[in-house]
Amino acid sequence: MTINAPLDEVLAVIRNVPGQVDWFPGCVSAQVLSTDADGLPSRARQVNDVKVAKDEFEVDYAHTDSGMSWKLVAPSKAQKDASGSWALVSKGAGTEATLTLSIDPSLPLPGFLMKKALGDTLKGATKGLKKHCEH
Repeated sequence: MTINAPLDEVLAVIRNVPGQVDWFPGCVSAQVLSTDADGLPSRARQVNDVKVAKDEFEVDYAHTDSGMSWKLVAPSKAQKDASGSWALVSKGAGTEATLTLSIDPSLPLPGFLMKKALGDTLKGATKGLKKHCEH
């Protein structure tokens, strides 16, 4: 997804973990629990609405100059394991944003439903980020 905003602005939006409730689908709340030496979020507690229930969990973040990644670290009702990342590439005045997600659900979901849920989240998050950054 290409966003009509400079990379540093897009990066600031994705690193604003509590602000993700404004644009990341299903994110009900997000609280930074700890930060790294640069003041960037290193662990956060999140509550997501996963349609069948509210899921509360903690994730650890790792940051680069052009993105960030996360990994599930605390128990979750809906996920056995989860990880993801945002990779940003400067494209002139805009930014190309790529989201990757990997989720191992705790709930027994047929493959096609899991694929649809991941696809909907990827699409919703990239569209939400674009709309939020381009306001």
